[in-house]
Amino acid sequence: MGNEMFEIVVLLAVAFVPLVALAILAWRKHTRLEVLRRLPPGPRRWPVVGNMFQLGWSVHESFAKLASTHGPIMTLWLGSMCTVVISSNDVAREMFKNHDAALAGRKIYESMIGDFGNEGSLITAQYGPHWRMLRRLCTMEFFVTSRIDSSVAIRTRCIDQMVMYIEAAGGCGTNAIDVGRFFFLMSFNLIGNLMFSKDLLDPNSERGAEFFYHAGKVMEFAGKPNIADFLPMLKWLDPQGLRKRTQFHVKQAFDIAGWYLEERKESTRDNIPINEGNRRDYLDVLLEYRGDSVEGPPLFSPRTINVIVFVSLLLPNIQILLQKVLQPEIYLFFFFLMSFTTE
Repeated sequence: MGNEMFEIVVLLAVAFVPLVALAILAWRKHTRLEVLRRLPPGPRRWPVVGNMFQLGWSVHESFAKLASTHGPIMTLWLGSMCTVVISSNDVAREMFKNHDAALAGRKIYESMIGDFGNEGSLITAQYGPHWRMLRRLCTMEFFVTSRIDSSVAIRTRCIDQMVMYIEAAGGCGTNAIDVGRFFFLMSFNLIGNLMFSKDLLDPNSERGAEFFYHAGKVMEFAGKPNIADFLPMLKWLDPQGLRKRTQFHVKQAFDIAGWYLEERKESTRDNIPINEGNRRDYLDVLLEYRGDSVEGPPLFSPRTINVIVFVSLLLPNIQILLQKVLQPEIYLFFFFLMSFTTE
């Protein structure tokens, strides 16, 4: 009798598990259909590739043609990635004015997902208390008029250095020069001075040159089209190796930023002046930050500071880096980055 009861229980369990699995699949399919019904209209998509082959190299022209058929708000599928494209000033104004919180999420692309944290950055953190704390820090500490005015001498010196470098590279007008490269170097040094109170690209600074190299590599690899962004089933394979290579250079840059952080802590502990007049820079602000544990942590962790420092150094140079390290066909992908994306 006991064996019979055991067999019955086993059979019921074996029959119950597939039923539960089928119920979960049906519920997920129903939920997905409900989400799809709420999406704006758009062109019919192909399996796997979605609408990618309906877009030409002049993406704005393709969007305009599709919008004339499907309206100012339309849904495009880039592989399995759902993208809502806004092509009307009035709709965009309403979106940012009345629905900004609902649409404030950010798509983190596969090559930038790793073990070094995305949430410390204002441009990659998801909307919430942490993001609001970072924004408040920027508006109240980083971009206040008094701090910007106090950096006039630094900006002037960085511009003068750039002019000197251009004159030297030009060879009295006999050599061709890449002006974009010198603007990149100037802005990199300027942010380095505001953040660390030092020239990161000083000829005597090996760490600064290494940081510059790894930062450029991060922008290069993160800016390349990644098939895993469009076909999530391939994420675990990392078929192009972009995530692996990007995260390698992110780690190297973080190690160097961590060295600057420890150097500053030692200088503060030993009361060593960091610049003329002992002016507070952005790194001092981050180290001295004290939160309320509600809208943000009581202290910034070294990891969070590294992310903020790293992104701050990259942000002013994104456009120049796009022109330098990306091929023309890559601009199509970066146009996608500027579109509003949903999971």
